[in-house]
Amino acid sequence: MDFNQNQRNQQNNDGSWDRWNSNASNSSYYNQPTHRPYGQAFTIASGICGLMSVTACCTGILSLPLGALGILFAALTYRKGKKMNSASLVGVVSSCVGIISAVIITINTFTMLPALMENESFRYQLDTMTQQMYGMDFQTFMEEFYGYSFE
Repeated sequence: MDFNQNQRNQQNNDGSWDRWNSNASNSSYYNQPTHRPYGQAFTIASGICGLMSVTACCTGILSLPLGALGILFAALTYRKGKKMNSASLVGVVSSCVGIISAVIITINTFTMLPALMENESFRYQLDTMTQQMYGMDFQTFMEEFYGYSFE
């Protein structure tokens, strides 16, 4: 291919320069298309859900679906025969930590609640909060909505 033919390939019919068909150094290496790596969005979503799961573990309920989503998004980035990238691994680990912490906190809350209900100051605070939110004390609230009595 001579210089004049290469120059004709780079110019459009109207004489303008075609910068995308530059054919630099007559090699196709320089004109390779670039694309994002597979699963990049799922990797980022896995990390975000994992970190949110860890920070929301004190709520108990919110941390469980966030952790499950973090593990799911990391599993979607896994390709057969390839190693999981480090960002997905961070998402899985933080999701597992968030789920385990939420389960431990929830179990601890339900095991400690009967002992806390015997404390008068705790019970007064709980009655005040449920009176403000629901218009009834905590004992009535638990009996009406859950059928559970503390006595």
